[in-house]
Amino acid sequence: MLFAALAMVFTACENYEPAQPQSNPQEPIMSAEGLSVAPVDTTATPSFDLKALYDLAVNAAVLNIVEAQNLPAVGDLTFVMQMSKSNDFASVQEVATSIENNQVCVKPADWQAASLKVLGKNPKTQDAYVRFAAYVVNGTSSVRIGDPNLYYGAHKVTITPFPAERVIEEAYSLVINGGEAVAFNHSGDQYDNPVFSLKVDYAEAQEWAVKGAELTFAPVAGDVENTGTLVEGEGWGEMPVGPWVLSINMETLTYSFAPAFDNLWTPGDANGWNHGGSQMLFTTDYANYFGFANLSVSGFKFTSAADWSHINYGDAGDGKLSTDGGAGNLTVEESGLYWCDVNIAALTWKATKIETIGVIGEFNGWSESLPLTSEDGIFWTGTITLNEGDQYKFRCNNDWAINLGGEDEYNLVPNGANLKAPAAGTFTITLDLSVVPYACYLE
Repeated sequence: MLFAALAMVFTACENYEPAQPQSNPQEPIMSAEGLSVAPVDTTATPSFDLKALYDLAVNAAVLNIVEAQNLPAVGDLTFVMQMSKSNDFASVQEVATSIENNQVCVKPADWQAASLKVLGKNPKTQDAYVRFAAYVVNGTSSVRIGDPNLYYGAHKVTITPFPAERVIEEAYSLVINGGEAVAFNHSGDQYDNPVFSLKVDYAEAQEWAVKGAELTFAPVAGDVENTGTLVEGEGWGEMPVGPWVLSINMETLTYSFAPAFDNLWTPGDANGWNHGGSQMLFTTDYANYFGFANLSVSGFKFTSAADWSHINYGDAGDGKLSTDGGAGNLTVEESGLYWCDVNIAALTWKATKIETIGVIGEFNGWSESLPLTSEDGIFWTGTITLNEGDQYKFRCNNDWAINLGGEDEYNLVPNGANLKAPAAGTFTITLDLSVVPYACYLE
C-alpha cells in the first residue's frame, strides 16, 4: 500500500501543484525515520541556470529522494525549499516545490523571484544555500516530518539568475565638452541601486554626456525642466549653470538636475516642528545624507533648508520619499534617537534605532564596546584609559554597521579612519552630536 501511494505521487507530479503547508505554532509532527534525500550532485556544487531551464520549460531538480518509507498511505509527500545567502540560514525565502521522478523540483520562475530577494537584482552567477522542510499534506492539513528544526538536504548551490533587461556598468563618468571626465558617486550594487550622482557647479553652460567602460549615453531634453532621458550613442546635452546635483538612473535611462545643498533638517514632533531645534544630516556626495536625529512616532520630515519654503521630503510608502509638499509625515515605530540614511537621488530613506553608543579600540582589544551615557541624546560621555597612540572608534548598538571615525576628532564620519589617543591617561571622553560633522573630546 505504501509503494502504491508513492507511485501515485511520483507519476502524477509532472503537473503537480503542491499544497502549501499551514503555518501553525504547534504543528503536528511525525517521525523522520524512513525519509532520506541527497543533493542531485554529491561530488560538486550543483549549478542552475534559471533562464536556460525556463526557456526549456524544465523544472530544476534539486534533491534526489533516496528513501521514503513509513509514510501515511493517505496524503502527499511534499517539500518546501528555503534559500539563503549564508550557510547559517539567518534570513531565508521559501519556495514551493514539486516531485518529479523521485526528485524534488523547483520552477525556475519561482526560484528567480526568491533569488531577487535573497541575492539582489545583479544577474551575475552567485552562490547560495538551500535546505528543505518535509511534510505530508492531505487537503488543507499538513504534518511536519521531523521536529520544526529538522531540515533535509542542506547544501550550497550556484545560481545564474535571469539576465537583466539592461546591462548596468559598475561605474560611469560625466564627460564635459568632450574632454574632462569626472566619475559619478555611487554606493552599493549597481543593479540594486542604479542611481549615480555628482555635484556640478559651472558658471557657464557646458556640453555633457555620460560614459561607461563600454557604452556612451547622450542626454535628450525632457518635457519637464531639468529632467530628461539618456540614449545610447554619441551626442551632447546642455548643462544648466550650477550648482546642481546631477543624478542618472541607468535602469530607466533618465537624468535629473536638483539643487545642491549641504544638509537636511529633521523637523518633527520631537522638536516641536522647529527647524532651528532639529538635528541636521550631512553629506559627502550630495546624494546620500546621514546622521543622528531624535525622532517621534508622531511624525517628522526631512527638509532641504531650515524652513518650509524649499524641498520637503514626506512619505511615499515602502521606504520611499515624496517631494510633494502635501505628502504625509514620515514615522518610526518607537520614539528615540535614530541613525538616518537618506538618498535624495533615489528618494529612499531608512532609520535605525540607536540603543547604545560606545567606544571600542586597542584599549580593550577591539572586543565589547565601552558604553557611553547621555541625558539628552546629544552629548555621550564615559571614562576611558588610553595609552599614547591607542586607536579607537565609536560604534552604535555594539555592532559595526554604524560606526564613526575620522582623520581628526572634529570631523567624524561613518566608517572613518581610526582615531588616535594624543597622550596616555584616564580621560572623560565625550561624543558631541550637536555639530556636523560630529566631534569628540578627551578631557
